[in-house]
Amino acid sequence: MNRIQAIFIFIFLTWLHCGIYSQAKTDNLYVQSKEFFNKGNYAEALNCNIKALKLIEKDNSNKGMLAHANIQVAKMYYYLNEKRLALNYFFVAKTIIEKHQIDSLKTNLLSNIGVIYTELGKTDTALVYLNESKLGMYNIQDYTGLSRLCAVIADLHLNHTRNFELAKKNIIEAEAYANKANDESLIAFANIKYSIYYRQIKQYPLAVEYAKKALSVYQKNGRTDGIMYGLKVLAESMALNGNKETKDTYTRYLNLKDSVFKAETANKMADYKTKYETEKKETENRLLQQDNLLKQSKIDERNKTIIALVIGILLIVFIVIWRINIINLKKKQKELEAAQAIQKEKERISRDLHDNVGGQLSYVLYSLDGINTDDKSKRTEITGNVNESVRNVITNLRETIWAINDEAISINDFSDKLKVYVRSMFRNTETKISFTENILIDTQLNSLVGLNLYRICQEIINNAFKHSKATELIVNITSEDKVIVEIFDNGVGFDIESVEKDGFGLANIKSRAAEVGITLELESKRNDGVKYKLLV
Repeated sequence: MNRIQAIFIFIFLTWLHCGIYSQAKTDNLYVQSKEFFNKGNYAEALNCNIKALKLIEKDNSNKGMLAHANIQVAKMYYYLNEKRLALNYFFVAKTIIEKHQIDSLKTNLLSNIGVIYTELGKTDTALVYLNESKLGMYNIQDYTGLSRLCAVIADLHLNHTRNFELAKKNIIEAEAYANKANDESLIAFANIKYSIYYRQIKQYPLAVEYAKKALSVYQKNGRTDGIMYGLKVLAESMALNGNKETKDTYTRYLNLKDSVFKAETANKMADYKTKYETEKKETENRLLQQDNLLKQSKIDERNKTIIALVIGILLIVFIVIWRINIINLKKKQKELEAAQAIQKEKERISRDLHDNVGGQLSYVLYSLDGINTDDKSKRTEITGNVNESVRNVITNLRETIWAINDEAISINDFSDKLKVYVRSMFRNTETKISFTENILIDTQLNSLVGLNLYRICQEIINNAFKHSKATELIVNITSEDKVIVEIFDNGVGFDIESVEKDGFGLANIKSRAAEVGITLELESKRNDGVKYKLLV
């Protein structure tokens, strides 16, 4: 055997030893956890399970053990009445189980999730998980799991759905499966459910009888959680039955619960004391090291003082220069932003005048070329068109001035102006106009946003007027936490892709919307109308 082979064998044996040691440590933690659990000390049981989980996470090779460790932590949180934390760990385990197809743990996991949802009162969700778990347990003939699960489903019907018939059916199943599993604790658990069932249908003597049966089994096997549960159910049943021993039974339950609490508290205090002593020693060591460093620093202090002063002066000079540069940069940035804002406003006004006024005036000039014609009817038509165009120019100028003069445009003003525009546009048609407002908040729109939103709506309404052949036009304006404008027509519609290529002002609508951050939604098909939704 050469040296390289010997090194490889040494590494392998070291790795194997570490793995075996880690596994033994994990197993030992689980043994300790079970002992704490049986004594009712759930806090320490949780502590052992969390340590085991950390060890398994370091290795991260056995996904089955990792899922099992998360389930164990979740169970302890459940017994400590931290149901939400328990669910978190159960769902981590569920993700691992489903990803790596670990079917052996799946049914038990689903059952536990169902139990928590039952206790949280989410019965529909609980039944989904419980029934899926029940089917899985039935397929593998897990009588222990089936007994416990049927008891849980019975509990769900007793306390939430109040379906006593289904509850009793599941209790009978739970008892049958417990007998098949030959498990006295499960038989006692079924008896507890019988006691609750008979108590709820007001047959109190039977409720007391079954609670006593369960308690005697729990006392025999020494399970603290079972004894507490049995005492609680018995005390409640005896109270309803008018039994004089109720007070003594309930006192036993409270004493047992108090003793468990004291045991947990004592353990925690011991743990805190250990941590405190450890931290105290660490602090003393740290102070000793600092004292040694201080003595050493005094030896070098004189030499370092000059260097520190030079560095300090240089640093101050650098900070002063840097600060001056930052101030100058911010000043220039503000000037640039102000110039850009002015330029943007100029561009907005000029574009709006060009789009709406320029086009109309061009049409007027074009029409005036034919006003000297000898045809009187044509001259009358041209005069009418020129008059209409001039009115439109005046209207568009007023709308632009309306937006420019106001720093903000209220949604009520916007709605009133759009309402007038729609009715004016369709006044000589048979198209039915439906204009609805749901303005809970009179939102103030920035003038740029308000004008662009108004122009977009104008473009949409113009398209409907010219092309849609609609018999009905619907305009809805909503203002709550957001402003929503919806415009529908029942006209001929269009193919969106072809219209994007051919025009109809859709590019202009999209450009205006994008400029001010308005979300545009468009739906249309041929012969199926057009639906616009604008979200500010």
